[in-house]
Amino acid sequence: MLAIEGTTLHNNKDTSNLEIIFNQRDICSAAPHSDDLVVISIQTGELLVRKVLLDPGSSADVLFYATFLKMQISEKLIQPSSGELVGFSGERVPIKGYIWLKTMMGNHPLSRTTDIQYLIAQDGKIATLHSDRQQARQCYNASLKRSALRLEFQQEVKAIHNAIEVLSLAELDPREDTQERPQPADELQKIPLMEKPERFTYIGQALQGKERSELVKVLQDNADLFAWTPADIPGIDPSIICHKLATNKASRPIAQKKRNLGADKSRAALEETEKLLKANFIKEIRFTTWLSNVVMVRKNSGKWRMCVDFTDLNKACPKDAYPLPCIDKLVDSASGFKSLSFMDAYFGYNQILMHPEDQSKTAFITEHGNFCYRVMPFGLKNAGATYQRLMDKVFHHQIGRNMEIYVDDMVAKTTHGKLHCDDLKEVFEQVQTYRMRLNPEKCAFGVRGGQIPRIHANITRYRGKPRKM
Repeated sequence: MLAIEGTTLHNNKDTSNLEIIFNQRDICSAAPHSDDLVVISIQTGELLVRKVLLDPGSSADVLFYATFLKMQISEKLIQPSSGELVGFSGERVPIKGYIWLKTMMGNHPLSRTTDIQYLIAQDGKIATLHSDRQQARQCYNASLKRSALRLEFQQEVKAIHNAIEVLSLAELDPREDTQERPQPADELQKIPLMEKPERFTYIGQALQGKERSELVKVLQDNADLFAWTPADIPGIDPSIICHKLATNKASRPIAQKKRNLGADKSRAALEETEKLLKANFIKEIRFTTWLSNVVMVRKNSGKWRMCVDFTDLNKACPKDAYPLPCIDKLVDSASGFKSLSFMDAYFGYNQILMHPEDQSKTAFITEHGNFCYRVMPFGLKNAGATYQRLMDKVFHHQIGRNMEIYVDDMVAKTTHGKLHCDDLKEVFEQVQTYRMRLNPEKCAFGVRGGQIPRIHANITRYRGKPRKM
């Protein structure tokens, strides 16, 4: 973030090759925490900016408009761009555009010059904060409410960047182990779908007699629509939908510098990579343009989850404003029905293929090579909109009549006087037509109606919680 705190103008009027220079003295610090926020001075063209904030955890390089004017750069070089910068407390600053500036760090010959895209924002307020970092970390560690299992595996915070470097990442299933899924209030019982006892799903325990036997038969007749391993997923036909990355042509591809992982994280990353390769979700790639790092996040169970940092790629993609349903209206629409069935797709996002031209943009780097996704991974900016678009297309004739959907939450509903099995057969027919597969362990069929308030509360908590990453 570039901001003026006193300036010194030089007599040199030549700004044809404007550069921002970081001197060696600017990066030298006696502070023990080299990754904390740093304030330095830089030389750019005719202007000496005495105080520049370097934030290793920031998601944007910001140049205030007042500073830009004092640099005496032509405003014709500003590329138009609309939008706002949103702060942690919700404050919003309008964006006037962006500009590419050469930035040099260090002294020759130990110097490096790179092009940085600066967002030009309206003037903001600058303040100086003084704090005791050691005391702040002690307070933070003391306030953590961790279970005995997490205390065994999770280390205390040692630096500020540990708490922010894993934001806005992608993982195989971000709901697993972190979020409470919507659950019906009715008691459930297992019913086998095949001869193998481990292949089962759940139905409402209140079902009795003929109604129960008919529901079990419908589920067993459609057992091929459930998946127990990634190999059971045929994938959505690309002619129906695939995920396309509409990257901004003005955005330059960014290859993130490889981050070193510890021994435990490296072994866990290798195991997760082998699982993805075996599932045919990823493939090895040799030549890359965009390249992202993996970040290993500890689960509550003590195991590792491999995430991919798509921050740079997401910044280069415009938002897909496909409308999502209103949760309150969905809950009202599902109220007062005789029977309900809750369904969840098996790795739903991963059933959609990436567009062949965009697979290489999802490349990520590991200790054992570079790989890219064949399927749509979690964490991409518009993945949710793509999945909602697919659901609206697949269940176009059912939504609002005997089914409600919010992204990957599906509820089949049946009114009084009708058979719930008939509605399920209609839903299963669409699932079969579009080659979707359901997750039997996260489905509940034939649940009594009238339990929507509890479900609505769970959905609200699930949608309102911040990502735990």
